[in-house]
Amino acid sequence: MISSFFRFLFKLVRISFGVAGIVRIVNRGERAFKKALIKEGLPQEVVEELMEEFSLRKAFNFQMFFR
Repeated sequence: MISSFFRFLFKLVRISFGVAGIVRIVNRGERAFKKALIKEGLPQEVVEELMEEFSLRKAFNFQMFFR
């Protein structure tokens, strides 16, 4: 019983780090997208609107990970 509990804890940690990695990649992609839009010379209002429109957080409801 103890070994199954430790196995569960190790799997829980592994899943947590996996989720953290996904969140990190999503954030990096959003920053790169915003940087590319600004580099193309779009106005700040347009950049903000496009960021909101193409937000993965809104599409996949990542809000539970960002609390």
